[in-house]
Amino acid sequence: MKSEGLQVPSDERTLIKTPQSHEIVNMDNGSYIHFGLKQILTPILKKDFNKIDFNNVLKLGINIDGLPISKSSKNQLWPILLSIINCSELSNFVIPIGIFQGLTKPSSVTEYFHPFLLDISILLDSGLCVNDKIFKFEIGHIVCDSQAKAFLLNVKGHNGYFGCSSCTQEGRYLQNRMTYYPDIDAPLRSNESFLNKVNEEYHKGDSPLELLPINIVNNVCLDYMHNICLGITKRLVEF
Repeated sequence: MKSEGLQVPSDERTLIKTPQSHEIVNMDNGSYIHFGLKQILTPILKKDFNKIDFNNVLKLGINIDGLPISKSSKNQLWPILLSIINCSELSNFVIPIGIFQGLTKPSSVTEYFHPFLLDISILLDSGLCVNDKIFKFEIGHIVCDSQAKAFLLNVKGHNGYFGCSSCTQEGRYLQNRMTYYPDIDAPLRSNESFLNKVNEEYHKGDSPLELLPINIVNNVCLDYMHNICLGITKRLVEF
């Protein structure tokens, strides 16, 4: 286009006004950078604007997990990732919204999740205006491995007593592992019982997810890769 004499930017980031820098926030045991939902989603929605069904509420899939930077260091990242799961034109985009870096996982789930919580609360309440069209959003699911799920919910891990995220049975140690028996008639967990902390032994404190308009028991789920591929399938192969 420049060869035709048009004055256009050399890079698309200039055209869509992508911020050149972001504030890095110091946290108790690391640092965090938040990219912002509006800044990330706006150019994506503009690009596929004519392909999106405006009658649909866009459902968000959120993923949180920890990963090491290298084998020779304790340095690790805890990204908050997002995707739009009910629109085929957008479902392949996995969008980093915020990233925590430290030598261990974030020491406070409230501090770690706070910038994202404020950001997504505004998005869910007000939507996002793109090309004079208001896009509405809702949370479809939050997917984590068992460690990240316990961290986000601020509850006991799966290897502790009363650590089952589906029911309230105590469990017992068998062959050096926590075991839960399917034939025990234990009450199932529900969103109401979670919010009211009916099973006190399960909870370590309040979870920031309690402030979101979701069903915590049904919408916060374990990811397929860790639960099946690296869990059940791996154990079956060993047998």
